[in-house]
Amino acid sequence: MPSISDILSYLLSAVLIFFGLIFLIASTIEPMRVLPGIALMGLGGLIIYLRHMLREAEASEERLEAAVIRLAKRKGGFVSIADVSSELNLPVELAKKILEGLERKGLAFLDFKKIGDEGVEVYRILGASEEES
Repeated sequence: MPSISDILSYLLSAVLIFFGLIFLIASTIEPMRVLPGIALMGLGGLIIYLRHMLREAEASEERLEAAVIRLAKRKGGFVSIADVSSELNLPVELAKKILEGLERKGLAFLDFKKIGDEGVEVYRILGASEEES
């Protein structure tokens, strides 16, 4: 279900495009209205484009989180930033951001015992190991 911000942004875009069309139609009589018409339509289109890009970024982050969870299941429920970075071909900063995002959502946490054993930050992904049953 679309959120309120989705609905408002599409409504605003529709209004801008509508008034842009009105200005373009009126430009047949008054040519000075061409530029405001094009500007309004362009602004409406830009809002739709930016909204689409924002949704794509959110979906991409969710796909990466799902890939990290699958990786953790293959590795017994534990992954490090280096594991995520190398296995998923991601920059280290992005791998760290995804793991911290999972931690904020309560789906992962730093395993201090493993950190002490391995010397790197190791995250335990909840629901990804057989020990939790």
